[in-house]
Amino acid sequence: MNITKADVLSMTVPTPFAVGPVNCFLIKGDVLTLVDTGPRTPEAQRELNEQLKNHGYAFEDIEQVVLTHHHPDHIGLVGGMMERGVCVLGHWKNDRWLQMSDSFLKENDTFMTSIYREAGVADQYFNHARDAREYLAFTDRAKCDIHLSEGDAVPGCSEWTVMETPGHAQSHISLWHKETGTMIAGDHLIKKISSNPLLEPPYVKGTERPKPLIQQRDSYRKTLDAHLQYVYTGHGEPILNPDDLIKERLRKQEERSDKVALLLRKQPLTAFEVCKELFPGVYKKQMGLTLSETIGHLDYLESENVIVKKKDKEQTYYRYKL
Repeated sequence: MNITKADVLSMTVPTPFAVGPVNCFLIKGDVLTLVDTGPRTPEAQRELNEQLKNHGYAFEDIEQVVLTHHHPDHIGLVGGMMERGVCVLGHWKNDRWLQMSDSFLKENDTFMTSIYREAGVADQYFNHARDAREYLAFTDRAKCDIHLSEGDAVPGCSEWTVMETPGHAQSHISLWHKETGTMIAGDHLIKKISSNPLLEPPYVKGTERPKPLIQQRDSYRKTLDAHLQYVYTGHGEPILNPDDLIKERLRKQEERSDKVALLLRKQPLTAFEVCKELFPGVYKKQMGLTLSETIGHLDYLESENVIVKKKDKEQTYYRYKL
């Protein structure tokens, strides 16, 4: 089956988030499949309904939903769809975010607070350690009926398969149509901005936390190996030259890591001190995003044996390895 643009219908709905509108996609396979839903807001619901209508469909026609990842701008309306009997598919790592149990929310708060403390974050920014609760207000509790993982065929969508692309989110998957080199990439690839590698607690308590920037780089390389031709993205317009964009993203990450290494040549620093140098001004408004990316670069440099870290009481300091 050679898919055409008519087989994947794009819809854009508003979000209350700084990233702006989010893209949802309708795959016209044997099963009418919606990829991502938008946030749980009346505005998003109305716009999704209207755009479905413009394509000749109604909300009730959707038979299944595939989630690229668990962030609220992509999953917010899935709870209501599930209640109507729509089948929900996604990676198993979505589950704890979809279910939003009190125990997990407390676990996430504790994890992020420990990250902030270890990073040496100033007290006035500690309220951002609980930002996830604010974001999750834009989604309902739900669950995945079917779990998808690397190489799985998407039910009812001929020749679409799953590529695991963690980094921006641990639950992230992209849908790949190998024959045509087409991908529905969620936030794995976005044309005009680089999606942040975001910190999350480990899935097994007591184990090492994920290292999202390193994962993201691995996902980029995996995507390069797929030789894509056309990428539908979670935000903004499609990408026509994905290989060039991916290579540029990898290069810019390395440049930023080099900048971090230069800072640490001068003196040992905490992650928060590095964050303030990398993102002056911005860190005050987007502490979670900027600190996650900063720690990602520190993880990368440590993995490359460029820097070492040492804990001093509650805080961790990083220094250049001589």
